[in-house]
Amino acid sequence: MAQWGEMLRLDLVQGRLSQLYERKFPRHIRHCLSFCIETSSAVLYMLFRRLTQLCSVSQRHFQDEPQNLARILSGLLCCCFFLCIFNVCHVFCVFYLQMVLVEILNILKQAEQIVAVLTDVELPEWKRRQQKACVGGPVDTSLDHLQKWFTTVAEVLLQVRQLLQKLQEQSKKYNSADASGLPGEPETFALSLLTKLLANALVVEKQPVMPSIPQRPLILKTSVRFTAAVRFLANLPEFKCLLKVKPRICLLLRTYHVRCYDIGGSSRKMVERQLTECLFLLLAQASSLPVVVVSSTNQIPSAWAALMWCSMLSSSEPRNLLLFADPPPLSWQQLSQVLSWQFLSVGQRGLNENQLSMLRDKIVGDFFSDDPNGLIHWSQFKVCSESAWIWIEGILDLIKRHLVDLWRDGCIMGFVSRKTTQVLLREKVTGTFLLRFSESNKEGAITFSWVEHLNGEAHVHAVDPYTKKDLLALSLPDIIYLYSLRAQGNVTRNPLLYLYPDIHRDAAFGRYFNSAPKTDVSGYIDRKLVPFSV
Repeated sequence: MAQWGEMLRLDLVQGRLSQLYERKFPRHIRHCLSFCIETSSAVLYMLFRRLTQLCSVSQRHFQDEPQNLARILSGLLCCCFFLCIFNVCHVFCVFYLQMVLVEILNILKQAEQIVAVLTDVELPEWKRRQQKACVGGPVDTSLDHLQKWFTTVAEVLLQVRQLLQKLQEQSKKYNSADASGLPGEPETFALSLLTKLLANALVVEKQPVMPSIPQRPLILKTSVRFTAAVRFLANLPEFKCLLKVKPRICLLLRTYHVRCYDIGGSSRKMVERQLTECLFLLLAQASSLPVVVVSSTNQIPSAWAALMWCSMLSSSEPRNLLLFADPPPLSWQQLSQVLSWQFLSVGQRGLNENQLSMLRDKIVGDFFSDDPNGLIHWSQFKVCSESAWIWIEGILDLIKRHLVDLWRDGCIMGFVSRKTTQVLLREKVTGTFLLRFSESNKEGAITFSWVEHLNGEAHVHAVDPYTKKDLLALSLPDIIYLYSLRAQGNVTRNPLLYLYPDIHRDAAFGRYFNSAPKTDVSGYIDRKLVPFSV
């Protein structure tokens, strides 16, 4: 700038600066570039030459039509602008794609945790509940909640796979960065999660059962039909197609005349849906709980005892067949729980501590004290299980056929020994009675005992037990109301006044008593079957 200022001062004196720049380089441009020219050497010199040439070309081509230069420059500026915009958009798309892939990967990591909970926690817990329900446990075995979760997660994973495939197509189309550089490979990750979920989605909803004994699932008889049901938990339109089930029976164990049954060994479900532009086959497998096959109905009580025993042991793996080969011991708490379930499932009421204590003495009384830890061993239990379970089966059948209401409402004490009956009734008023099951009748029978006080002494009496055949002719409430005892002088009276401990007979059994008279038929006099004792 100092040199140019000096030249301007000399021009005022000598007037030669205008002649030097005339028609060669605009003087005002030289003035603007004076600082750059004076501070740089070679580079600015070349730039100065280029600018001189540019000025010459501009004057030669655009001096007469300067608007053409403006039009060309405007077009070049537009091209540069669009190139910049395209570059910015490309950078944004790549950045946004990476953000989307990171979010998808986070979704898949969360889905991995959910799938692990569903397949490793929730589903095994449901199978355990189902196993307890098969032996009478009061547990919820509904699959609706699990199916909702399986369906929702499967739908999300399918949508994620479709999104990843579209992103991959877009990346190939526009030569953009794809997801291959991200750790975990999202598409493969999503496919593995979907495969794991669907492989566990097929379950045995209803375990094998014979129609003749619906209350005894998992017991099958040779040459007798049975039913079972499977359910696919991923309830999506993509899987709304024919479920092809291939059942398979496997003889896996021979111990104590027990054979185990494996149902649904290979259940196939054909899915025709264009996910990766090809048809694929979805294979799922589900197995039932261990099933005992018997050849005679007399073996059912022993088979049911074995199933209950093993069902209370297999807390982690319901299909652990080694439990049948060498069953570990059970605590009385475990055994009493499954015993109570039998009466809860049949009569809608379980067993109390007193009833369980009597059953313990009846079933394992001699063996319970042998183990210092209070454990009951299968080798000891099976010795008396056959006769004990025939007796219990008879009582359960008696309750199911004739005594459901009375058992549910707690009118029947049931399991009480004769000795205990004597102790309970001696201190009660005359006419107090209780209902208990016969200990000698293996087919199931019920009796009642009452107390009378004569000359200061308590006498406890018991009537001959009523069997299923007797109760077909007259219900137990009617028997209690109509029962009479013949005393001296042919005087009859009903000795049953108060249900133990002190409930009046009418309050306990009034709603069950059938007092409606029969209509006359063809002029005959109505008759009534009246039970009495002499």
